[in-house]
Amino acid sequence: MLRKYLTIWNIIFLSVFIILFLSLIYPLFSIFKASFINPETGKFSIESYRKFFHYAYYLRCLGHSIFVSLIATFFALIIGIPFGFFVSRFHVPGKSIIKTLGTLPLILPTFIGAEAWLLLLGRNGLLYNLFHRIGIDIPSIYGWKGIVLVFALQFFPYVFLMVSSSISSIDSSLEESARNLGANSWRVFRTITLPIVTPSIFAGALVVFYLSIENFGVPILIGEDYKVLSVQAYNEFISEMGGNPSMAGTLSMILLFITLSVTVLQKYWVERKSYVMSSLRPPEVKRLKPFPTFFIWFFCVFIVSFALFPFIVVIISSITKTKGPVMYYGQFSLENFIKAFKIAPRPIINSFFLATVATIIGIIFGILVSYLIVRKKGFTSYILDVLIMVPLAIAGTVLGIALASTYNKGMIVLTGTWMILVLSYFIRKVPFSIKTTSSLLHQIDTSIEEASINLGVPPLRTFIKIIVPIMLPGIFAGAILMWVTTLAELSSTIVLYYGPWATMTVEIFQRIGSADFGPASAYATILIISVLIPLFILHKVLGKDLLSTM
Repeated sequence: MLRKYLTIWNIIFLSVFIILFLSLIYPLFSIFKASFINPETGKFSIESYRKFFHYAYYLRCLGHSIFVSLIATFFALIIGIPFGFFVSRFHVPGKSIIKTLGTLPLILPTFIGAEAWLLLLGRNGLLYNLFHRIGIDIPSIYGWKGIVLVFALQFFPYVFLMVSSSISSIDSSLEESARNLGANSWRVFRTITLPIVTPSIFAGALVVFYLSIENFGVPILIGEDYKVLSVQAYNEFISEMGGNPSMAGTLSMILLFITLSVTVLQKYWVERKSYVMSSLRPPEVKRLKPFPTFFIWFFCVFIVSFALFPFIVVIISSITKTKGPVMYYGQFSLENFIKAFKIAPRPIINSFFLATVATIIGIIFGILVSYLIVRKKGFTSYILDVLIMVPLAIAGTVLGIALASTYNKGMIVLTGTWMILVLSYFIRKVPFSIKTTSSLLHQIDTSIEEASINLGVPPLRTFIKIIVPIMLPGIFAGAILMWVTTLAELSSTIVLYYGPWATMTVEIFQRIGSADFGPASAYATILIISVLIPLFILHKVLGKDLLSTM
């Protein structure tokens, strides 16, 4: 009887759930439990939650998080909706290049964007000093305004990609029927196009809000006294290090509740409000007169240039002579790269090593989980499908605090080792691998496997020798996406790293904190190039863009 259930895929099923329990469920439960433990007595208590809702400081952090996320979402919509509409509906010169460049802010690290704006508008910034010399006062980059600026410019592509995809799927016969009934262009847009696109707009808005409220790097770099939940949770954890992380756990649970609520709301809204269309007749891409065409082109180019300009500033700063916070623009030097490669190469080596190990583990895990979800349908596979997407709704600081608190003592001690970093990267980024491989697996006919198994080939060998080779394009795409996002991870790394295992993101963060912008820009440039090269390969070799892999 037992042998009946001890099939290879059931054993894999059990192994996957054990891995998810140890890397996700148990750590989250541990930090949840810690939030109800009094750090002085070690007994059950709701003191931390009472403090949170009693003290104005903590409520202000919550208010700050919600405020900057809402404002950033608003501006991302203001930018992303017309951008997506323009590139989808009208002939724009250089459209493919504009769309490709417009997606880059999604993959470039947000904290590097924050560094760039510090170089431009910080207290020793290039533009700040320039305007100051001619007697013009400009708004400070520090505080909520700077946070919103970085968020809006880096997250608006989510809105534009979703809007663009939705518009491209509209069946043009709907709009033509409305025009034939006498409706003018504005009414057609208001009654046909806008209702169809609205779910995508709302979904994009929720993604931007979630990414903004869970972000750690930008607020800690340019927020200064404007504290948000993700930063305060980190600060509380550092102050409670070695003790019971009660307050850090409380803040983490509140942040987790918000991000999970937003994720559930997005899923509910998209599934309930989305329109399914065959799109047999895609909407016509219109040619406008020269002036409107120029206006649309200028708007798109300006937005893309404004979003990417900070990263160009970082690259220029990396080859600029520097002395602490002072940048001698116009005086070029390779000293910053010499410091990075010769004097302190360890963060570069660490980043590549950790990202590669996490990606290899994630790809193997992702292939197996994809097969279980797609081919072994049932209640357990549904639970697995839900569980595997939970890491996408967890802020990096929350996961880092949970793992550090769980594996700091006891039978399994990982805190202070490279393995806990790999564990964090793996569980946080593996959904990307699973999404790309499972979408491709849906397209593979089950009859191929059945024929092989009927010929006597065991199921696992059939999967490895027949299915995996067919899935290779998706596997490769998932590996690239997982690798580049892991390479740029800061929020969980800053909580979990130990001295010798500092990564490029940690090195950049620490050097910005000490106003050592030259070496910080060198590491940032290495990171940017390391991210862009795999994406270029993805586009050229597999013909896939960023949107198709996310």
